[in-house]
Amino acid sequence: MTEFYTVTELEQLGYVRHRLTELFGEPDTTGGEERWPSETVHAVERDVLAPAARVVFTAFEPDLDTRAGMIAADLRFGWPQMEQMLARATLREDQMRSGRTVSSVVGDEGAVAP
Repeated sequence: MTEFYTVTELEQLGYVRHRLTELFGEPDTTGGEERWPSETVHAVERDVLAPAARVVFTAFEPDLDTRAGMIAADLRFGWPQMEQMLARATLREDQMRSGRTVSSVVGDEGAVAP
């Protein structure tokens, strides 16, 4: 399991650079690179972002054509990024419940829940 997420890794997951401190707190700057503990990132996704996304999806669920268009347009912010985050959080929850390894979660390759 990845111990830390760097700015680059979080951007690749769809997060906006200038909001990282607001979301995850002050970074660890050991080695001159800003990074956040994976425990912090996972907790924020699990406890804050995923529940909020579930409510938003329920309230404003776009139809399949709209979602497909958003994904095809590679929107910088929106449904695709929230869906990906929600999928990561859901996979981690399932992993914790079952104790199985989930290798498809970015940064969690080879991780096994205790």
